[in-house]
Amino acid sequence: MSKHVTAPALAVDVRELLHQPGARKHVVLRAALPDLATPVASVPAGSPVTVDAELESVVEGLLVTGKVGATVALRCVRCLRDVEHELEVDVRELFGDSGSRSASLGPRDEEDEGYAVLPGDRLPLDTMARDALVLAFPPFPLCRPDCAGLCPECGADRNAVDCGHGGRDATPRWAALAGLRQAFEPEGFGEPQGGAPMNPEGFGEPQGGAPMNPEGFGEPQGGAPMNKEEDVARPEA
Repeated sequence: MSKHVTAPALAVDVRELLHQPGARKHVVLRAALPDLATPVASVPAGSPVTVDAELESVVEGLLVTGKVGATVALRCVRCLRDVEHELEVDVRELFGDSGSRSASLGPRDEEDEGYAVLPGDRLPLDTMARDALVLAFPPFPLCRPDCAGLCPECGADRNAVDCGHGGRDATPRWAALAGLRQAFEPEGFGEPQGGAPMNPEGFGEPQGGAPMNPEGFGEPQGGAPMNKEEDVARPEA
């Protein structure tokens, strides 16, 4: 988790809420949080982060429920174009009372740093806002769902120009395998070699002869049909 708890930019006085279960307070805080970024997403320097939340005093401490929002700069992973996106994240976090924790549990665990009331009855919301935004950053942002990306041959942005390489393999490294397939695939694959093509309509019919009789299946070809009543099982004279 983040450890930005020194001189918090997003902090609120909660003296009237401590040890008063059921007491509530609504707050809206705005401040810039530096170094809020991943390789493909970031909150621009100086751009404010907004926390709109309800603070509720409970037996375990203070429950913070609300939203964290910011304008996020994203870099499209296909065309590398920078775009802006309004990000808003729901939050619900429990902050412990530093006084009661130090008396009963001892020093705060490092993992909980930033999620406890500070001396002076100040509630820091920086760490909560940072964690919520970073976890909501898209891992593979796109400028638009149908982004065509960059041409792998010349590097042109296919969203803006037609470089003429669209008909070729998008991944030239597979060209050797394509040639190997052509070398081993016989010409006219799927049709009988050295003969007439398969008849898709009369599939199974003998080639070059009369079609099979679907109604009189089993009757001799070129002769009179069998008499189903008289000829079947007729005793010899």
